[in-house]
Amino acid sequence: MIAVVRSKNGVPIRLTIERWDHIVISHLDMENNQGAVIETTRNPDMILRGIADELRAVRFFPKTHLGPKHVVVAYKEVSPWNGFILTAYKTSR
Repeated sequence: MIAVVRSKNGVPIRLTIERWDHIVISHLDMENNQGAVIETTRNPDMILRGIADELRAVRFFPKTHLGPKHVVVAYKEVSPWNGFILTAYKTSR
């Protein structure tokens, strides 16, 4: 377990080592961005509902090594007491 952070709904959301490995292997630009993932989950600018019933927390970061980017964290709230991060990535939109 890397971290547990509360979502805007107050649900504990887990960031596991397995999920972090998936994130940095699938999205190389996310390496060294655990803090951005945690901050986005904890305090997003907006939350969108995904097509597979996941939530997508979005937060704008004006300064990243790639310039201004939005960080998107896809996560599931399984119950009021349990949730987990699926993936995270940066986007310009």
